[in-house]
Amino acid sequence: MSVIKAIKNRNSGAIMADEDIDPDIIRQILDAAVCTPVHLRTNPWRFVVIRGRGRHRLGDFMVRRLTRDMAEPDSPKNIRYLEKIRKKPLRAPVIIAAAAAKPDIPQAIMREDVASVAAACQNILLAAVELNLNAIWCTGDISYDPATVEFLGFEAATELVGLIYLGHPLTEPSAKIRPTAEAFTRWLED
Repeated sequence: MSVIKAIKNRNSGAIMADEDIDPDIIRQILDAAVCTPVHLRTNPWRFVVIRGRGRHRLGDFMVRRLTRDMAEPDSPKNIRYLEKIRKKPLRAPVIIAAAAAKPDIPQAIMREDVASVAAACQNILLAAVELNLNAIWCTGDISYDPATVEFLGFEAATELVGLIYLGHPLTEPSAKIRPTAEAFTRWLED
C-alpha cells in the first residue's frame, strides 16, 4: 500500500480483542514512532507501554484523579460515570503513553518537541495499520494533567501527548469520507 493511501485509509478502530500483542511487535511500532523530524536532535520521545494489570492501575488512577474535582463523587450518576472511566483502559490490551521530554538544550523549544512526538503518534497509528492492528489516539483533560505525567513515571516537565490504544481488530473500522485540503489551504504566490 502506498504511504498516501495508508494515510487516507487510516481510521480509529475502537473494537478490539483482548488478545495481547507480542512485545516484539510493540518494539517494531515504537521504532517506527521515533522516525520523525526533530529540531536540534533533542530526541524528545518518551513512551510507557501499559499492559496487563497496568491497565487496571491506570483506570484506578483515572478514577482517583476525576474524583478529586467532583462535588458529589458518591452520587449514583457519578458512581456509574466513574465505573465507566475505570474500564476505559481495558478496551485494548496495550496502551502506549506518548510524551515529550523537556529538552535540556537551551535553544530548544518545547513546542517543537511536542510536535515531533505528535508526529510519532501518527507513525504509531500508521504502523498499526501495516501490522493489522486497530489503534485509537486519545487525549483530553487527564492527558494534560501533571498528575498523569507523574503517575506514568515520566520525568518532570514532560508533556503527555496522548494515550494510544492498540489491539487486534474484532471488526474493521468503517471507512471515513475525508475532506480534501482545499477548504483549509491558501496559496501565497507571485
